[in-house]
Amino acid sequence: MDTWAARIRRDPHTLAGHGVAPLDEVLDEVAEAFRRRPFPLLSEITADRPIVVIGDSHGDWPAVSSALTHAKGMHPPARFLALGDYIHRATRSQPDPTALPGGSIWNAAFLLAWAAHDPESVVLLRGNHEAIRQIPVPAPTLLRELRRLYPPSDALRLWDRITGLLEQLPLAARSKSGIFFVHGGIPPKDRFDPASWRANDLELLEGLLWSDPDFEYEERWVGQPYSLTDLDAFLAEVGCRFMIKGHAPNHSGRVIWDGRVLTVHTSDLFVDFGEGGVLLAEVPARERIESLEEVRLREWNGKEWASRPSTVVPTPPASAAVLLPPEKPIFPRASRSG
Repeated sequence: MDTWAARIRRDPHTLAGHGVAPLDEVLDEVAEAFRRRPFPLLSEITADRPIVVIGDSHGDWPAVSSALTHAKGMHPPARFLALGDYIHRATRSQPDPTALPGGSIWNAAFLLAWAAHDPESVVLLRGNHEAIRQIPVPAPTLLRELRRLYPPSDALRLWDRITGLLEQLPLAARSKSGIFFVHGGIPPKDRFDPASWRANDLELLEGLLWSDPDFEYEERWVGQPYSLTDLDAFLAEVGCRFMIKGHAPNHSGRVIWDGRVLTVHTSDLFVDFGEGGVLLAEVPARERIESLEEVRLREWNGKEWASRPSTVVPTPPASAAVLLPPEKPIFPRASRSG
């Protein structure tokens, strides 16, 4: 008989209507797998297989499960790498959907079950929403979803379990082909060497999970702008040439900084930002990536992942002012006090 984790790996919505026990069983299996095989802060990705990369999903489990199916159906099957922000702002109906009451729950359970089952093929990184206890995030809808679906006496306990598992995920990854994968940005300059990284270093978390390029920088009250010069120095330190990231919706589908950085978002929450669309990126299996033009961008239309071009944004002259926040804030500003 299938375990609940096996059922969730096929369809996370299977949890609906079955009470607390199945979710606890899934979380038990994930916790045991993570205990047996703890994750490094920096995950190392070999170049023997393609890599399918998804960005911020925020509860959009239909898109996420479709992306994983797409990765597994490639020839050869691709690794699946997710850049964080799996929970909160559950989507398919905004801002707090009743039509999808458990989006963050289903998305987190689905991805955690896969990471526990097949860690060689499914790599999950942390986003800023997976570090909510270290640096609080606004709109924490995961707890609201849990309270809506489960008894009040269980909701906070389940929130603590899910959050604790998400906090064990790597902070970033790098491929042997020369790409650095991260949710937000780069660490402080005195922490460029990954050997210096520590799990509870708040400045490290802020840099990797919250920071934005100073190219059209968005002030969030958390995180720091980093420049192309900063990025080049960091990439040289970690032996990479390019970065693929999430976090900044206005950059989604865009390649910036002389072809160095690609941003993707994989949620219908962001279809009106950047170049639009629910996106993923395919990194080919090559010993060395010479250009982000080799990375294929795809858009999900609800039925298939159709190929589409990324938009290359010209780099402003060095003398130009680049700290240009958007006219309207994208989301409520984060703060350390929540």
